Amino acid sequence: MQPQRIAWCNFLLPVLVAHAAWLWSTLLGAIDGCLPYWDGCVSISKAARSSDALYLFRAGMIIHAVLLLAFWLQAGAFLKLHQSSSSVVRAMQCLGAIGALFLVLYADFLGVDGRIYRLLRQYGVTIYFSFTVLAQMLLLRSLLTLSRTSDWRRSARVQTWLRAKSWLCWWMLALGLASVANSLLLQNPAKDRWENVIEWFFASSMTTYFAFTAMIWRRLGYRQRPHLDASRH
Repeated sequence: MQPQRIAWCNFLLPVLVAHAAWLWSTLLGAIDGCLPYWDGCVSISKAARSSDALYLFRAGMIIHAVLLLAFWLQAGAFLKLHQSSSSVVRAMQCLGAIGALFLVLYADFLGVDGRIYRLLRQYGVTIYFSFTVLAQMLLLRSLLTLSRTSDWRRSARVQTWLRAKSWLCWWMLALGLASVANSLLLQNPAKDRWENVIEWFFASSMTTYFAFTAMIWRRLGYRQRPHLDASRH
C-alpha cells in the first residue's frame, strides 16, 4: 500500500469505527443519546463495549494497529531518504510500534470483566495514546528541521500543512494538561463528563495528524514504496 493511503487509512478507519460504534450503541438504546463531544455522556470505550458494536470496534482497532506499524515504517523510510538522524528515526519508530502494540492489548481486553483485565485496558489505552503522540511529535520535529534546510521552505502549501500539524500538536498538549487538571480538581460527575469530552477530542485530533501527514507527502510527491524511491537517488 502506498504511503499516502496508509496515512489516510490511519485517519479514516479509527474515526469511522469509533463513531459507528457510538451510533450503533445509541440506536440500540444501550447508551444515552447525546453528543459526546459536547455532553461528555459516554467514553469511546463505553460506547463500543455497550453493544455488539464491540466486535466492530475490536476488529477496527486491530487493523488500525497494523496500519500504524506500516505508517511508522513509511515515516522512517521517508526521513531516511532525506538524511534525518537515524537515532531520531529509531526512537520515533519504537515509540510508534509500542503504541500500536498496546492498542491491540486495549482492544483485545475491551469488554472483558475482571479487575486485572480492566487494568490491562487502562494501561493499554494510556500507553497507546501517550506513545503515539510522542512519536508524532518526533516526526513533526524532524519535518520542521528538514523544512528549514531543504527546498520545502519554498513550498507554501507544505509550510501550511506543517504549521497545521504544529498547532494540532499544541492543541493535543493543551488537552493533555486539561485532562491532568480535570483529574486533580474536579469531582464526579463533572470529572467523568469532562474526561469523556477530552477523550473524544484528543482521539480525533490524534488521528487528524495522519491526514495532515498524507497531505504533506502528497505535496512532496512521496507516493512510491521506499525501495523504489531509494533507487532513484
